[in-house]
Amino acid sequence: MKTISTQQLLVTFIPTISILFGIALASLLFQVKIPGMTRDVTAIAGVNPLSGVLSNLGILLWCAAASICGFAVYTLRNVKPRDTFWFLLSSSLLSTYLLLDDFFLFHEVLAPRYLGLSEKFVIVALGIAVSTHLIAFRRIILRTNFGALLLALGFLATSLVIDIILGLWSWRLGHWTFFLEDGAKWLGIAFWCSYHVHTSHQLLASTLGLANEAISGARYDRPTARSVRPQ
Repeated sequence: MKTISTQQLLVTFIPTISILFGIALASLLFQVKIPGMTRDVTAIAGVNPLSGVLSNLGILLWCAAASICGFAVYTLRNVKPRDTFWFLLSSSLLSTYLLLDDFFLFHEVLAPRYLGLSEKFVIVALGIAVSTHLIAFRRIILRTNFGALLLALGFLATSLVIDIILGLWSWRLGHWTFFLEDGAKWLGIAFWCSYHVHTSHQLLASTLGLANEAISGARYDRPTARSVRPQ
């Protein structure tokens, strides 16, 4: 019995070594100290470990949604019909982007500072991507319990609106502005994760069930030596 397959070894080893290589290269090129990229953020900043707890929990839920959809994609990679596969793949990639955007502050800091893209441009592009996803896979979505997805999109949109509108009166609301904005975002992420976890399970069960029925039916209909008698 093999303790580890070559494929598993490569899939695990290559990405992790690449990240370590990237950290070393960034340290040499941009003069960033190694501890600043390897240690925990709260330890580096010297703040309370509970700092940013709601944001961190949200990132974990983004990761859960992306990972579970990705697992479903891997499971259904050879199963037909392919529409379920592409829907789950699109959901996994979209969740992965939202994870990275939230984790690295892409639309808020990285895109404007290093790519010259305005925050509004990135948000509009994301809106187009989400709309395209919803339209392209509307038939599959309508077969799922899409109420959670509607709540997710509603809360995330509410968070964005609060950021734009209440930002003008933030001096009056004080820290409660962040409670409303980040609270709505947290609820949106939670419903996003809930929808994709439940939907991945639903689609896996139904798709694999149909595939197994087709295989069983083919075997049942196939004539055997015993069933064929000479006339």
